[in-house]
Amino acid sequence: MSSGTYTFHSDHFNDSSRDWSEWSIFDGHAGPRTSNLLQDVLPWHIGGELWENGCMDRPYMPNDKHIIDTIKRAFVKFDSDMFEAVRKALADTSRPRADTISLLANVLSGSCALYAVFDPKNSVVRVANVGDSRAVLGRWDPQDGKYVAKVMSVDQTGFNQAEVDRISSEHPGEDVIDPKTGRVHGIMVSRAFGDSRWKWPQELNKLAYNKFWGPKPRPDDKILTPPYLTAEPDVTEIKIQGGDHPDFMIMASDGFWDKVSNDDAVACVQMWLNKYKAVDFLENEEINRPRTVAYPFTGPMDAQGGALAEMFPKASQSTEKDDVYFDSEAGTLQWRTSQKNFVVEDDNCGVHLLRNALGGNRRDLFDSVVTVQPPLSRNVRDDISINVIFFGVNVQTHADAIAQAHQPAAARERSAALSRSLRG
Repeated sequence: MSSGTYTFHSDHFNDSSRDWSEWSIFDGHAGPRTSNLLQDVLPWHIGGELWENGCMDRPYMPNDKHIIDTIKRAFVKFDSDMFEAVRKALADTSRPRADTISLLANVLSGSCALYAVFDPKNSVVRVANVGDSRAVLGRWDPQDGKYVAKVMSVDQTGFNQAEVDRISSEHPGEDVIDPKTGRVHGIMVSRAFGDSRWKWPQELNKLAYNKFWGPKPRPDDKILTPPYLTAEPDVTEIKIQGGDHPDFMIMASDGFWDKVSNDDAVACVQMWLNKYKAVDFLENEEINRPRTVAYPFTGPMDAQGGALAEMFPKASQSTEKDDVYFDSEAGTLQWRTSQKNFVVEDDNCGVHLLRNALGGNRRDLFDSVVTVQPPLSRNVRDDISINVIFFGVNVQTHADAIAQAHQPAAARERSAALSRSLRG
C-alpha cells in the first residue's frame, strides 16, 4: 500500500494547488516480492510518465484518452521491464546464481494493483485496476439522505464475463477458465503483475524450475499460447463532488470485499462519519484549501493475535450466533457481515472497516477470526489492506489543524501496532 504526491513544476512557479495525489493497494500472492517492488517503485514510475507526457498540465477533457493511455502504458511497461530484466539474467551464464534467483523472485510471485490519482485542479479522480482489489466511491444522495456506492473498478477474474470474452478471443479453442471456480489455469485473477508461470513459454518456466529452484511449471497441455495474464489496467474516472457531504472513496484488497458488500462498506463509513470528522491535519498546507485525507490500514492477517484485546478494549458484545455457519462448499467456518453488527469504536476509519468486516460487535467472533494461526488462517481470512480517502476536506484554522492531528496520528500508531501484532 502506498500514498504520495506528484508535485507540479513550471519554469516560472511551483503551484501546490495543482499537485496530484496518488493512493495504491498492492495485494501479492505466491510470495511478497512482486507486491513489495510495486509498492516501492510503481507509483513513482507512473508519476514520471504522467509528467513526461504532459498529463498534469492538460485542459480537462472527460475520459481523456491521452491520460488513460499513459497510465495503461506505465503499468504494462513496468511489468514488461521486470520480465526483460529476468530474461537477460537467465541468459547470462556468467551471472552469479544467487543474483539471478533474487531477480527471478520479482516475477515468480505476483500481485494485483489498484491505483488512484487525484487531479485537484479539475476535481477528478482516476482509478486503474489490475486484479481483484476494488475501489468504491461514496456519494451523497440528497433524496435518500445517505451515501450511496459507486463502483470505480471491476474485479478481473474468470467470473467477469468481459474477461472471459477477452481471454477466449486471445486463446481460441483453449479451455483457459474454469467456469465453476473462475480461475485462469488455476489462478484466481485474470490480470496481474508478475506470475511468470502464466506469462512465459514453458521452456523458461522449466529453466527457472530446473536451475534456480523456481516453482513447478503448470502442465504442458495447459500453457500452450502464453501469456494468459496481462498487467494492462482498466481505467475509470469520476468528477469529485464537494459541499456539505463530500465524496469519499474506499480502496481495499479482495480480502475485505469477500466479507463486505459495496453498499455495506459505504454505510459503514457513513456511520463512522456520524461520530468522527474527516479532517486534514497537515500543518504545512494552506488553510481553507480543499484537499484530501486518507485513513489507511494494512497488515497481513496471518499471525498471532495475542495483543488484540489491548488494541480493541472497547468492543461491544453480541451473543448472536445465527450468522456464523459452516460452508460445506468452501470446507470452512464462515460468517455473514451485515449492518446490524456494525459498531463505531475506532477513530481510524480503516481500522473501523476492518473490525466490522471481521465481526463488528460480535467480539468473540472477531477475536476468534484473528487468532487462528497459519497455515489454517488462510482458510479463515485473506490479507486485508484498506485505504479510505476523504475528498473536499477543509481545515478552518491552523490551530485546529494541529489539534486534530493528535487523534489520527494515534490511530495510525494503533494501526501499525495492530499490524505488528498480527504479524507476530
